[in-house]
Amino acid sequence: MIGDSPIYVTGEWPEGGRFSAETLGNSPISISIQVPDVDSFAEHAVAEGMKFVHPPRDQFYGHRDATLQDPFGYSWGVFTVKEEMSVEEMHHRMKGMTTGPEGGRMPGKEEKKGVSPVPRGYRMVTPYLVAADGPALLDFVGKAFGAEETFRIETPMGGVHGEVRIGDSMMMIGGGIPGKKFPGSPQPNALHVYVEDADAVVKKAVAAGATLIDEPRDQDYGERSATVKDAAGNLWYIATAKGESYKPKGLHNVNPYLHPRRAEPLISFLKRAFGAEELAKYSSPDGVVMHAQVRVGDSVVEMGEAHGKYETMPAMFYLYVPNVDAVHRQAVAAGATSFQEPTDQPYGDRTAAVADAFGNKWYIATHIKDVDM
Repeated sequence: MIGDSPIYVTGEWPEGGRFSAETLGNSPISISIQVPDVDSFAEHAVAEGMKFVHPPRDQFYGHRDATLQDPFGYSWGVFTVKEEMSVEEMHHRMKGMTTGPEGGRMPGKEEKKGVSPVPRGYRMVTPYLVAADGPALLDFVGKAFGAEETFRIETPMGGVHGEVRIGDSMMMIGGGIPGKKFPGSPQPNALHVYVEDADAVVKKAVAAGATLIDEPRDQDYGERSATVKDAAGNLWYIATAKGESYKPKGLHNVNPYLHPRRAEPLISFLKRAFGAEELAKYSSPDGVVMHAQVRVGDSVVEMGEAHGKYETMPAMFYLYVPNVDAVHRQAVAAGATSFQEPTDQPYGDRTAAVADAFGNKWYIATHIKDVDM
């Protein structure tokens, strides 16, 4: 019993469809508690093992609230009513706000006029590949896909960071440099790449050092495709769509492809963390999600549950958003773990970073100023 409210607690019962938040990776619900003093309540809760998703703060609607997560994966919204107000007054205050996350600007951050939060040529989701030999991977995408290298720099940590364009899509590629100690670790991805002639590009990829996994063949879902794996472990699903264009409507030249063990919890996370929209989902008779498409802003993330030779590959992405601080909080509230708080960077982005419960890393960014590098 919490106050005058009973809460029922039980163990897992998989046979009856009851799973814990620990098994699912996150809780589908958030429990709300009204308390006399949210600050003292939160201090006590943290001392007993909870952690802050966001600490206590005053809100425009008259509450002071905090969000905490317990060691078992459940989220608790705790609040104290500081001021009673009408719905009309609440809307009036919200409309008049000029600072704070609800108003789209953070205190002390003046609005940057004329600077797009997404740099020219980029979309919301950008795949970020990391290889033990970064220069070799940059050279591979140039030879195999005709990628245009737009940027390359040696980092202070002894690695390399590069950016390339394949058709209408940008990618980031980094990693170590042979002969130098690189503190990072490889982060291979799977990518669905649409090209005008899949057979020809597969030959170029193999000639550039990739291993052929699946020969080119016509698929019953309307494309001719093949699979290759490069020397860094990235899977490239090379395809040419049948019809008016070699790219299906709504997709791009390069589309991230994930292989989670279960697709539903990942799709749910993307919806809650980044406002994703489910476009399509195809399942086998026994419930395995063979293919799904999710729109994240102006990008499409594809996925199919891991099976056979297609194992889980936790991926890494650079995610451009209008307000990095707000999206960072939203991602943590959705179950992600923060490993970098929002910070202004010398290259003109304000960035934060989270890892989701499925092993994927998301570098969240807002472009705040143009910088000549």
